[in-house]
Amino acid sequence: MKKHGKKTKKLATHNPRSYGSGVSQDQTLMKATIHGVSTLTSSAGGVINGFLGLDPSTLGGTDWADFSSTYDEFRVMGVRLHFANHQFGVAVNGGLIAVAFDNDSAANPGSFSAVQQYSTSSYIPAVWTTKLISKTWWRPQRGAETTITWDDVANPSTSLGSVVFYASGLSASTQYVDIAVEFFVEFRGRR
Repeated sequence: MKKHGKKTKKLATHNPRSYGSGVSQDQTLMKATIHGVSTLTSSAGGVINGFLGLDPSTLGGTDWADFSSTYDEFRVMGVRLHFANHQFGVAVNGGLIAVAFDNDSAANPGSFSAVQQYSTSSYIPAVWTTKLISKTWWRPQRGAETTITWDDVANPSTSLGSVVFYASGLSASTQYVDIAVEFFVEFRGRR
């Protein structure tokens, strides 16, 4: 015996998982090094009180322009500074320059002891021989401060962090140190 059943027409239903399923999205994470140069110059009072922010657009030139025109977001993972003595063999006042990495702000430190209090602090001489001194810092990737925010390439000044410097007792208005900068940057969201 054959059962007769009613044929029903299956209605299309909305399936949120299938919405846009045929569209691919670029999930590429591009790692790049952005290069730049800077200097440390004393004030009229013989003081170096400054910072180098983790905004690669300020020093990156064409490196930054190429990547920022291709990707939507970036984050700076670390920075390497190569210090070159600008005053070797010249009669100027020497001393120590305190240097430290600040993970979340960019401001003049205000004093030598303020820089010394960072766990990342170290020192370079204001005047030394011709050999380069290099220092590298990485953003925290473990522990309480692991969040490294993504910033829009249109607003690179929102990139947190800096390297801070302080020295006193130097000669007035003198360029002491030339710096070659390498920003280690990740980009995402290819346009």
